[in-house]
Amino acid sequence: MKQKIGVFIVDDSAVARDLLAHIIGKDPDLYVAGVAENGEKALYWLENNTCDVMTIDIHMPTLNGFEVIENVMATKPIPSIIISAAYTRKDTDLAFRAMEAGALAILERPRGPGDPLFETQAKEICNTIKLIAEIKIVTRRKKFKESDKLQRPLPIKKDKIQAVAIGASLGGPMAIATILKGISPTFQAPIFIVQHISKGFTQSFIEWLQQQSPLKIKLAENGEIAQAGIVYVGTDGQHLVIKDKNIISLENNIPPSNHCPSVGRLFSSVAKSYRSHAIGVILTGMGKDGAEELLEMKNLGAYTIAQDEESCVMFGMPKEAIALGGVQQILSLNKIASHLNALV
Repeated sequence: MKQKIGVFIVDDSAVARDLLAHIIGKDPDLYVAGVAENGEKALYWLENNTCDVMTIDIHMPTLNGFEVIENVMATKPIPSIIISAAYTRKDTDLAFRAMEAGALAILERPRGPGDPLFETQAKEICNTIKLIAEIKIVTRRKKFKESDKLQRPLPIKKDKIQAVAIGASLGGPMAIATILKGISPTFQAPIFIVQHISKGFTQSFIEWLQQQSPLKIKLAENGEIAQAGIVYVGTDGQHLVIKDKNIISLENNIPPSNHCPSVGRLFSSVAKSYRSHAIGVILTGMGKDGAEELLEMKNLGAYTIAQDEESCVMFGMPKEAIALGGVQQILSLNKIASHLNALV
């Protein structure tokens, strides 16, 4: 018999707690493991109890939702969802603030059973809880240890690196930000990024990344010539493809792909355009987008890296690439930037 998922509800509003408990209680796969009315009581509850997923509001007395999640991620990692009336889908800044804190999702709080969107929102909450309950969460340390520095000998690359392609999905924004923070301001190659992201979030994602990195980060534009030291991010709804080495092409979803933009389409184009002069990096994510194409990069002489399981939010995409034999180096997230700096 399938074990039910225990959900811990944290919200200073009794009405909101009752509403979420009602939604969770109606789903046969979920149950309410506990409730707390503020951040301080939430941390106390977690010291003595366990749950599979935590839902939490943003604005609360004693400690706000972000502070609670940061504390939990540093001590007793639990998959967390922010569910708040303070959030709407247009509030992309708040969404990225939630990711920085360690939340895996942020959703609007339903207004109540009488609202026309209630059933849709309730279903989304339950489905999101089930999805993130499967995710292995690792403790988020405040500072890197000495052992996180690059230690393995670097491969000898006879060919000058002219491009770096990075692909990610679930958990990717924080992983990409971590890498870009560590990249040298004098990096001598363009960086191309495909991140699976919700429609309408790409520009806010770029603006958020720009706050994390000394490099120039921009939305990739059709026909532009890529320059060294600039990070080009693929837009939602179009594939990011590199032609004739540095020429960027944005293509529609033809032939059909499960993801648009697709990590695989980027990797395959970089493999053909740069061959042994490229590096491919596959990061945390669900599914297998990019796995076969990373092997294609490797077979054409490129150097390939995968994020290790311990530092991934979801070890799906890297695992698939490793299983196919497409990965030459498996690295902790904290080591990838140093590795890229040394290679390029």
